[in-house]
Amino acid sequence: MRVYVYSRPKFNPGSRVPREKFFQRQKNMLFARSAFSLLRTVAIGPSLRNGPQVESVRQAGHSHWQNIRHIKAAKDLNKARMTERHVRFIEAAIAMGGGSDPRLNKHLANAIEAAKKTQVVTNAAIEAALKRAKEGPSRKNQRTVIYEFIGDHGVLLIAKCEVSNASKFVHTLKLLTRKHKWSLSKGGVKERFNEKGFVCVTGKEDGGKFDPDEALLVAIEGGAEEMLEMGEGETLTYEFLSSPNNYLGLMGALQKNGYMVNDVGTKWIPMMPVELTEDQLIKVGEFCDELEDLPEVVGAFTNIA
Repeated sequence: MRVYVYSRPKFNPGSRVPREKFFQRQKNMLFARSAFSLLRTVAIGPSLRNGPQVESVRQAGHSHWQNIRHIKAAKDLNKARMTERHVRFIEAAIAMGGGSDPRLNKHLANAIEAAKKTQVVTNAAIEAALKRAKEGPSRKNQRTVIYEFIGDHGVLLIAKCEVSNASKFVHTLKLLTRKHKWSLSKGGVKERFNEKGFVCVTGKEDGGKFDPDEALLVAIEGGAEEMLEMGEGETLTYEFLSSPNNYLGLMGALQKNGYMVNDVGTKWIPMMPVELTEDQLIKVGEFCDELEDLPEVVGAFTNIA
């Protein structure tokens, strides 16, 4: 997985340089710096990151763990997890505007069509997602809570949950942590992660040729900070990261320009990933699997490289 990191500059409306030309220059600078850094790494080895605006192409610190999880998910992704993913996409399509009627909201219609194509997401789940999205924050006693965990070997974990009975759910978490010899932390974990919004793109809606350079320019104008290239060949996916409160705006910018979005939301990315052996990864995976199987858990994020 390749990562293009970009610290978005501010465009001055009073500048003589046209807006499009300004961002084109920034994009050119990004790839020039990336190419130079890559050549330098080959010649003299990696160096510390520097430069106020652009970080070179690098390997994502969490890619090994992500790949293990993605391979496992591809083999045994259960119906509940796939349903949750598409439900989140449906809710995001409504949240970004256009209403809950798929006849009037093109992005919602695409999200519903993608869910039905899986032959896993039921009509009942789709209708429930539409109802929840319309009700919004009024869902009775439902609130989003972030829980923090500490495991062996310096492993940290953040779980984003939708909870209606917090005390009962905490009791469930304590039983799970006791079983796997983890601990539920009262703080100090979130500070070691960066929360980011993300939008995943698989290609063009019209089936045309996908140009990463053009997509990056559109994403930058939509507020993107990073572009991650994941997968190989026909399964290639581009993930764009933004501030956690801007992912819907970024999603809208990409869709407005004809890009096919297949996932959207927020995630927590570790500042200093840790390396584990295969045996240690398996042990951590056992805890993560049981945690993610809880219906209240929306997502779980670790600091594993």
